[in-house]
Amino acid sequence: MSAKRRLPLVQSAEDDGDPKRSAWQWVGFGTLVIFVLWLPLSALGLPIALRLAGESRPGEAPASGATALLGASSLGLALAAFGGGFTIGRWGGERIGTREAALAGLVAAVVAIAASWLSYGIALGASLVVVIAVPLAGLGGRLGIARRRR
Repeated sequence: MSAKRRLPLVQSAEDDGDPKRSAWQWVGFGTLVIFVLWLPLSALGLPIALRLAGESRPGEAPASGATALLGASSLGLALAAFGGGFTIGRWGGERIGTREAALAGLVAAVVAIAASWLSYGIALGASLVVVIAVPLAGLGGRLGIARRRR
């Protein structure tokens, strides 16, 4: 009978406990973070946008509800893309950076555009999602890298 194997209670110096993940895993994780943040942020911003749309200045036509919805969703997407990119940049490995953060924004945008086209038909205005998500996710990744512990 072999001797009992004991699990170490304290990690050794050569095992830092952080499994090395590949770049595509970080892109997938960042995409998930963007969607998890985007929906609640847009939902929180909608009542504010509708209130602002209803309050117009004298002599101006009130903004439409569609414009308020677009503004709330765009602001929610911008914050979510930044947060997803920041997550990748901050906690990604040493080879993970701005490129993977921007790719997460691109994947989230492509999935959102595909879902929109499947639900409502093809509309070129949906491509605005790419213009918002990719640069802000990259910017968030860059800031996340700056906040990493060296």
